[in-house]
Amino acid sequence: MHTQQPQRSNQVLARHVDEGLTIDRRIGAANAWAYMLHKAVPAGVITRVLAYPEQRRRS
Repeated sequence: MHTQQPQRSNQVLARHVDEGLTIDRRIGAANAWAYMLHKAVPAGVITRVLAYPEQRRRS
């Protein structure tokens, strides 16, 4: 059974996370972490999206 995830309330943050995930795929997690940290993505969110991809929201 598929449960629906809540809508993202902060679209700017969502764009930064999405871009960070693109960076992760292209040049690695360390660069993605640095980018998202620079864009003020909370460290807990960065950790979750990079370390636990199965917990990512679907865009």
